[in-house]
Amino acid sequence: MAEEKTYQTHSLAGDLTEIKIGGRNRKVFVAVHHSGTGPGIILIADQEEIDAGIKACTNLFAEEGYSVLALGCHFSVEEIKEASQILKNFPQTEGNLASIGYGNGALLALKAASLTNFSAVVTFDLKISGNSEALLDTVPCPFFLQFGTQNQPEYAARVAKLKEQIHRKDGSSVFAFEEGGKGFSIPFRGTYNKITDDLAHSRSLELIRRVLGPYYDYEELFAKHVYHEFITRDVEATMQTMIGDPYVNHVPTLSGGVGYEMLKRFYKYHFVDQNSGGRDRIRVSYTIGPNRLVLENYTKFVHDSLIDRYFPGIAPTGKTVEIATVIIVKFRGDKVCHEHLYWDQGSALKQIGVLDASNLPIAGPEAARKVLDENQPSNIFMQEAWSQSKGKPV
Repeated sequence: MAEEKTYQTHSLAGDLTEIKIGGRNRKVFVAVHHSGTGPGIILIADQEEIDAGIKACTNLFAEEGYSVLALGCHFSVEEIKEASQILKNFPQTEGNLASIGYGNGALLALKAASLTNFSAVVTFDLKISGNSEALLDTVPCPFFLQFGTQNQPEYAARVAKLKEQIHRKDGSSVFAFEEGGKGFSIPFRGTYNKITDDLAHSRSLELIRRVLGPYYDYEELFAKHVYHEFITRDVEATMQTMIGDPYVNHVPTLSGGVGYEMLKRFYKYHFVDQNSGGRDRIRVSYTIGPNRLVLENYTKFVHDSLIDRYFPGIAPTGKTVEIATVIIVKFRGDKVCHEHLYWDQGSALKQIGVLDASNLPIAGPEAARKVLDENQPSNIFMQEAWSQSKGKPV
């Protein structure tokens, strides 16, 4: 479990400090993006104490590009309004503010929205009551309400009903995540669910980036990363395009690395020097989200040298390989966070002649070619079954 949490907490180290709110010194937690500035976020915890989990959440949003001030849930709405003005006056804060609230802090974030200049509010596990609809009507900015509903059918039904009650035209929405339960979004808690939190985090950024920025050119950032992987073959420069604790997973062969040292070793000894200049690549689709880029490629290369990530332990065969690949790149702020790469390993092994697929429905280069041209033959492995449906009504 500790290894999973590493990715969520290796962000910039924020500071637990005191600022004067409501006429007295109050403990808060502050974290800022490595650039030194960013739009502001008031983050309100689900409890009075700013524990390790809330610090991790604060650091994460700071690493995404924001100037973040975290408060406990014992602050009043008026005090949150005052804290918001203090954050806005920070030299590290540029532009407007958003608010993120967890549990008890979710209610405070929504109530404070009508007294502040929040451009957006994101909540986790808001307590739903009979007054929820009326409260939401008072929120002057778009909001995302996120709930963990795993194994809680009655709670899921209340969330679904709340979603039906929202008819705003500002992009406000309700999200139910059946993959995790209440408290899924705060690390170091027994209820934390890394995968669900990652899904919800993308939704949070979808709204906050839309109204606040910062707006990163993911296409250019990834192009710079790939440039150093394949053109300069500069491992140091490649690593500089990534966060401090990145990982890469070539899914079919489990190759890559987790964490800075392991990934740098992989790049240095098993990747950049194995990138020949004879590769042919065609982009088929390119999709960009709030913190992800999905790239679909046609890739053609000759297996004329050792390529550990594709064919570990297999000597060069001199065969030509054509495969369709999908690369999912996650960003954290202006850095690459991780990459997941997928391709048909059965097809690749068949093409280099080490897999006898004569009696298996595994395509060769025609699989990649059909990605380029959908009019290439279909159903080549199911000719007998396909013939049985010929002439039947459709």
